[in-house]
Amino acid sequence: MIDKEMLTADEGTVQLVDEIIEIKEILRDVAKKLTRIETQVKRGVNSANLRSSELQPAAKRTVDLSAEQVIQVYEELRLKAKNGHEAEVRQKLASMSATDLNLMCCELGMPPTSKNPSRKKMFELIIGRIKQSLMLSRHIDRQAL
Repeated sequence: MIDKEMLTADEGTVQLVDEIIEIKEILRDVAKKLTRIETQVKRGVNSANLRSSELQPAAKRTVDLSAEQVIQVYEELRLKAKNGHEAEVRQKLASMSATDLNLMCCELGMPPTSKNPSRKKMFELIIGRIKQSLMLSRHIDRQAL
């Protein structure tokens, strides 16, 4: 009798061990799926944060300007720079959209260096053109021209 009870106990133990192994495999699968979901959520949150940070300053930016408005803005910036308010000039340029910066570069005769020039590159080109204009027009009255 003891042998029969031992055999059923051993079989029961074997069955329990098998069930434990199955449960461990299921838990590993669940852990892998959770990790995958977490990484996707983190990526989504990071990209959503980037999008929202891009959208918030966009509300402060000027709306797409026409060619005439771009020239007027450039003249305002040039006059501010001439009066020594270069920080305001940089702040105004930083608040402009990339489309407006690109249009300003084209209107000022600076062809884009690539299909999608960086904001920094366009920013520096415009600042350079303003400084160039100030150096060239230091002794010339623009209104007389």
